[in-house]
Amino acid sequence: MQTRAILNSDELDSLRLLGQRVRLARLRRNLTQQELGERMGVGRLTVVSLEKGRPGVSLSTALKALTVFGYTDRLGKLLEVDPLGEELEVATGRQRASHVSGVADF
Repeated sequence: MQTRAILNSDELDSLRLLGQRVRLARLRRNLTQQELGERMGVGRLTVVSLEKGRPGVSLSTALKALTVFGYTDRLGKLLEVDPLGEELEVATGRQRASHVSGVADF
Protein backbone atom coordinates (compact mmCIF):
# COMPACT_ATOMS: atom_id res chain seq x y z
CA MET A 1 0.00 0.00 0.00
CA GLN A 2 1.39 3.37 -1.02
CA THR A 3 1.06 6.26 1.40
CA ARG A 4 1.49 9.95 0.80
CA ALA A 5 3.65 12.21 2.90
CA ILE A 6 1.83 14.85 4.88
CA LEU A 7 3.34 18.18 3.91
CA ASN A 8 3.44 21.29 6.06
CA SER A 9 2.64 24.74 4.71
CA ASP A 10 6.28 25.62 3.96
CA GLU A 11 6.70 22.44 1.95
CA LEU A 12 3.48 23.10 0.05
CA ASP A 13 4.67 26.65 -0.65
CA SER A 14 7.92 25.23 -2.05
CA LEU A 15 5.97 22.94 -4.38
CA ARG A 16 3.84 25.86 -5.55
CA LEU A 17 6.97 27.91 -6.21
CA LEU A 18 8.48 25.06 -8.21
CA GLY A 19 5.26 24.86 -10.20
CA GLN A 20 5.31 28.59 -10.90
CA ARG A 21 8.90 28.32 -12.09
CA VAL A 22 8.06 25.40 -14.38
CA ARG A 23 5.19 27.42 -15.82
CA LEU A 24 7.43 30.45 -16.38
CA ALA A 25 10.09 28.28 -18.05
CA ARG A 26 7.42 26.80 -20.32
CA LEU A 27 6.03 30.22 -21.26
CA ARG A 28 9.51 31.62 -21.93
CA ARG A 29 9.97 28.82 -24.45
CA ASN A 30 6.57 29.55 -26.03
CA LEU A 31 5.31 26.05 -25.28
CA THR A 32 1.72 25.14 -24.54
CA GLN A 33 0.98 22.73 -21.72
CA GLN A 34 0.12 20.15 -24.37
CA GLU A 35 3.45 20.64 -26.16
CA LEU A 36 5.42 20.40 -22.92
CA GLY A 37 3.51 17.26 -21.98
CA GLU A 38 4.30 15.69 -25.35
CA ARG A 39 8.01 16.45 -24.93
CA MET A 40 7.91 15.02 -21.40
CA GLY A 41 5.91 11.95 -22.42
CA VAL A 42 2.98 12.82 -20.13
CA GLY A 43 -0.49 14.22 -20.59
CA ARG A 44 -1.48 17.89 -20.38
CA LEU A 45 -3.21 17.32 -17.03
CA THR A 46 0.07 16.10 -15.54
CA VAL A 47 1.70 19.35 -16.66
CA VAL A 48 -1.19 21.27 -15.08
CA SER A 49 -0.63 19.38 -11.81
CA LEU A 50 3.10 20.09 -11.92
CA GLU A 51 2.53 23.79 -12.59
CA LYS A 52 0.03 24.02 -9.74
CA GLY A 53 2.54 22.41 -7.38
CA ARG A 54 0.27 19.53 -6.49
CA PRO A 55 1.95 17.13 -4.05
CA GLY A 56 1.01 13.98 -5.99
CA VAL A 57 3.27 14.80 -8.94
CA SER A 58 6.13 12.30 -9.12
CA LEU A 59 9.78 13.14 -8.89
CA SER A 60 10.26 11.55 -12.31
CA THR A 61 7.74 14.02 -13.76
CA ALA A 62 9.70 16.95 -12.33
CA LEU A 63 12.91 15.43 -13.71
CA LYS A 64 11.35 15.13 -17.18
CA ALA A 65 10.44 18.84 -17.08
CA LEU A 66 14.00 19.72 -16.06
CA THR A 67 15.27 17.59 -18.94
CA VAL A 68 13.05 19.37 -21.47
CA PHE A 69 14.26 22.74 -20.17
CA GLY A 70 17.91 21.64 -20.33
CA TYR A 71 18.54 21.42 -16.58
CA THR A 72 18.82 17.69 -15.97
CA ASP A 73 21.96 18.12 -13.89
CA ARG A 74 20.32 20.44 -11.35
CA LEU A 75 18.31 17.76 -9.56
CA GLY A 76 21.35 15.61 -8.94
CA LYS A 77 23.20 18.57 -7.45
CA LEU A 78 20.61 19.40 -4.80
CA LEU A 79 22.48 17.68 -1.97
CA GLU A 80 25.91 17.87 -3.52
CA VAL A 81 26.92 20.16 -0.68
CA ASP A 82 25.36 19.29 2.69
CA PRO A 83 26.93 21.50 5.37
CA LEU A 84 24.25 20.75 7.97
CA GLY A 85 24.63 17.00 7.48
CA GLU A 86 28.40 17.28 7.65
CA GLU A 87 28.19 19.26 10.91
CA LEU A 88 25.86 16.67 12.41
CA GLU A 89 28.16 13.85 11.36
CA VAL A 90 31.15 15.56 12.96
CA ALA A 91 29.22 16.32 16.15
CA THR A 92 27.50 12.96 16.63
CA GLY A 93 29.34 10.55 14.41
CA ARG A 94 27.66 8.46 11.76
CA GLN A 95 24.83 6.49 13.32
CA ARG A 96 24.13 4.24 10.36
CA ALA A 97 26.38 2.87 7.70
CA SER A 98 24.03 1.68 5.02
CA HIS A 99 25.99 0.50 2.02
CA VAL A 100 24.23 1.08 -1.28
CA SER A 101 25.85 -0.20 -4.43
CA GLY A 102 26.90 2.53 -6.83
CA VAL A 103 26.57 5.36 -4.31
CA ALA A 104 29.72 7.01 -3.02
CA ASP A 105 30.30 7.00 0.72
CA PHE A 106 31.14 10.60 1.44
